[in-house]
Amino acid sequence: MVYAEMERRLNDIPKFGAKASLDNLSSYLDILDHPERNLRVIHVAGTNGKGSVCAFLDSMLRAGGYRTALFTSPHLVTVRERFRIDGQMVSEEKTAGAFDRVLSLMEEGMEKGLGPLTYFEVLFLMSLLIFREEEIDYCIMETGLGGRLDATVLTVPVLCVITSISLDHTAVLGETIEEIAREKAGIIKRGIPVAVMEEDPGAFSVIKEVAADRNASLYPLKNEEIIILKKRKNYIDFSIVNRYYNSSRLRIRHRARYQVMNASLALLALHVLLPDFPPASVAAGLEGMVWPGRMEEIEDRIFVDGAHNPGAILRIRDQLDDPGDPDYGHWNLLFAVCEDKDYPTMIKSLAGIPFRRIYVTSMRTDRAAGAREIGKLFEESFSCPVFVLDSVREAYYTARQTISDEECLLCLGSLYLVGELKEMAERT
Repeated sequence: MVYAEMERRLNDIPKFGAKASLDNLSSYLDILDHPERNLRVIHVAGTNGKGSVCAFLDSMLRAGGYRTALFTSPHLVTVRERFRIDGQMVSEEKTAGAFDRVLSLMEEGMEKGLGPLTYFEVLFLMSLLIFREEEIDYCIMETGLGGRLDATVLTVPVLCVITSISLDHTAVLGETIEEIAREKAGIIKRGIPVAVMEEDPGAFSVIKEVAADRNASLYPLKNEEIIILKKRKNYIDFSIVNRYYNSSRLRIRHRARYQVMNASLALLALHVLLPDFPPASVAAGLEGMVWPGRMEEIEDRIFVDGAHNPGAILRIRDQLDDPGDPDYGHWNLLFAVCEDKDYPTMIKSLAGIPFRRIYVTSMRTDRAAGAREIGKLFEESFSCPVFVLDSVREAYYTARQTISDEECLLCLGSLYLVGELKEMAERT
């Protein structure tokens, strides 16, 4: 099967199954003779920062000479982004070949009375089939949604990591921080250590309870244990003072302060797993980490960020609402969001940032919220000009032509938006 045909057929697979259970997927793993048991998995769950934490871990391990596999979601442009070996996307041929094998597996399973696989279950099994053909030292796996019933929870981890937790996917995961935290804590395995971001007291108390019940050692990291030493447009120096790990000066090549938190959690996790990991490899891995769609500069002074829930938006506000930042007061905003997100809260969280102009649009996905409704909410909260445009392409080119040489443009609100913009950039 050619790759383009694979992507078309993959997108036709239902996103959710008839019932919330891992039994069906477990039976397929039985048929495959459990390839997941041969991988040393670092399992990462949370609401915000999962992909970046995975990428920092992957980069540091590779800098230390380890061979890595990386399974993340979602993708922005091509599904191959989800499968990486030693930092490189798997080839189209290998990706399509793995899809073929999973389709054959599903036919075999359904003949034995099993149900069909969901979209994410297919991707998960594809990752196992791809990675088992390689000699991998560590496989870093990001959950798709939640944790307790996520396909990746069927792996056998050597370490679990739980990132920042906030309200998102409330219809599936629960309406309170505590309920969502319990779903995320579902990745915790008996006796397996857990590195966790200790932010919301309600979330952390739940994680602490689950870890104690499963006799899993807990290694928390607090925001106040992370100190920013110097911030420039292209890098941030910081230190960590924690009872489990101390370092006086570290550097990341990112401008977003929230990446300091993600890097610190990844570093703590790495220290728990490999206490004698070389400091030089830590430094090289941190500085070498590149992760698309997170305050990524796609053109000069034009940035995209996939923040798509209130917690992630608060991190962006912390980034932009800083009078000490050299670009403070020079930002324009391009915003699009999915209709199932809490966009009224997201917009209110951005209020007070001195945007010069705001451009609102709607993405081409069926999940997109209407641009006119979103535009009205911005007009109620901001005094700057608000422009409503019909498509991402029109909004982007209008904004790009309007901003001056001293201004910046931030494109924000959804990973679907980031994907559309990156796809446009690759075609030009």
